Amino acid sequence: MNCDASLVGCLVDRLATRLPHRAGTSGQSLQQDDVLHVTRATLVELGNTSISTVIASLLVLLEDLARPYAAVADHPSHILASELYIVAVIADCCSSHWASISQDADVKPAPAPPPLDEVLVSRLFDAFKHLLEPIPENCILPAQTLLDQVSTRNVSVARPESSSVSSDADSSPPSDERFAETLVEMDIHIKTVTEYVTTSSWTAAFDYLRNVIYTIRTSIVTQPGVSTPGSTQDAERAALVVLRLLSFFWVDGPKLGQVIQEICSSFLHFRKPYQNTIAVVSPLLIMRWLDRFPREFVQLHQLHKRLDGGADTLFDMAQAATDNGRRKGLFYPLQTTLLFLLPDVFEVASNMREAKSSSMVKKVTFLDGLRKASRNRNEQAAYCLVSLLRAARHFDVESDSALVSYALDVQDEVRDAVFRRLTASEYGLFDQDMMTAAFVSLTHLNLDTSVSGFVESCIAPNAPSSFKLATVQGCTYFAQQPYALRYHELFDAAIPFMRTQLETENAKAV
Repeated sequence: MNCDASLVGCLVDRLATRLPHRAGTSGQSLQQDDVLHVTRATLVELGNTSISTVIASLLVLLEDLARPYAAVADHPSHILASELYIVAVIADCCSSHWASISQDADVKPAPAPPPLDEVLVSRLFDAFKHLLEPIPENCILPAQTLLDQVSTRNVSVARPESSSVSSDADSSPPSDERFAETLVEMDIHIKTVTEYVTTSSWTAAFDYLRNVIYTIRTSIVTQPGVSTPGSTQDAERAALVVLRLLSFFWVDGPKLGQVIQEICSSFLHFRKPYQNTIAVVSPLLIMRWLDRFPREFVQLHQLHKRLDGGADTLFDMAQAATDNGRRKGLFYPLQTTLLFLLPDVFEVASNMREAKSSSMVKKVTFLDGLRKASRNRNEQAAYCLVSLLRAARHFDVESDSALVSYALDVQDEVRDAVFRRLTASEYGLFDQDMMTAAFVSLTHLNLDTSVSGFVESCIAPNAPSSFKLATVQGCTYFAQQPYALRYHELFDAAIPFMRTQLETENAKAV
C-alpha cells in the first residue's frame, strides 16, 4: 500500500506539472500531451486496485486549486481547465474500478464497490460544492429528460442569469459560452463520481446529505452577528449545489424511500430556492430509479404496495407550497413522479376502487387537472403525462396494472394535445423533444395500431415538419434498442418517407 501511495503521489505530481495552472497551456492542448495521456492511463489502472489512494491524492490537488475561490464563477480559466481535467480523471478511475468489479462478479446484479473512507466521501462532496452552480430559480425540467434513459445521460441545466465569470489579472476569463460548456462537462464527470460514491458508500453519502439538510433547516433563523451576508450567501450556494447532486445519487427502492423521508422532514421549513431545487432534482432521482431498477417499480404496482418513505406526504407538502400558477407548474413533475410510487392512486383514478380519504381525492384531482391543462396546451402538464406514458413502458402492455390502465386512458389526450394541427387562433407547437418523446411512448404502447393511423398521419405530405421530425427521431431511437426488430412495421412505414426526403434534398443539392 505504501508503495502504491508513493507511486500514485509521483504520478499525480507529474500530472500537475502538465496542467494549465502550472504549464500555462490551454485546456485544448491537453489532448495532444502524450505524457499526460500515459500518466492518466496509469492512474486509472492503479485505481482498479487502490481506488481510495488514487482519489485521495487527486483530491488534494483539486482542493489546493479551488481553495482561494468561493464560487466556480470566480475561477480563472486556467484553474478551471485544470480542475475539469482532475475531476475527469477521478471519474475515469471510478468508472474503471466499478467496471472491473462487474466483470469479475459471478452473480447478478454485480456487487457494489467497497466503501470509501467517510472522510474521503465528505471531502469529495465538499470539493464538488465549489465546482458547480446551483440550479437557477424557476428552472423547469427540459423535455430531453423524457428521451432515452436519463440514468445514462446528463441533463443540461441553464446557468443562473446572475452568474458572472470573474476575470483575473494573470488569466483571461473564459467566455460565457466556453464557461457554460465547461460546467456541462464538469457536471457529467461529477455525476459519474457521485454515482460511484453513493453506490459504494451509501451510509457516508446519505449522512452528508442529511447533515446539509439539517444545516439548511437550522440556518433559516440566524442570530444577529453570527454571520456576514457574504458568508451566508456562500453557504446557501454550497447547500443548493449539494441538493443539485441529489439527482445523481444511485438509489434502489429502499434508499429512494430514505431520501424522500429525509426531504419530508424539512421541506416545509425550506425557503423557496431550496424547495424549487428539490422540485427539479427529485423527479430525476425517481426516473433514474425507474430506469435502473424497473423490476422494483413493476413489483411495487403488482403488489399494490406504496414505497416506504412518505411520498404521499411530500406530495401534500408540495401542493401546499404552490402559491401561484407558475410555481404550480414548476412542481408538476415532482408531484407526478411521487404518484408513480403510490399504486393505489392510479387504482382510484382508473375507477378500480373508491377514494376513501380527502388526501386520495386530492391526488386524483391533481391527475385530472394535468389532463385538463394538457388539453389547454400547458407544456408542463403535457410533460407529466408523457412521463406517465414513459413509466408505463416498463410494464407488459397486457399488464393489469392500474398505472398502465390509466396510461392507456390518457394516451389519446396526449396524442391530441401534442400532435394536434393548429388553427390560426392557436399558438405554437410543443418543444421538439417533447414531441419526439410523446411519439416514442405512444408508438411503444400501441405498436399494432399506431403504424396504420398515428404514424401515417405524422408523415403525411401536409403534416407539419415537426411531426415528421418526431417520426424520424423516434425511429432512430427504436433502431438503437436491443429489441429493434419488433418495430419492423414502424420502419417499413417510415423508411419510404425518409428515402423520399433524402432524394429530394439530393436533388436540391444538384
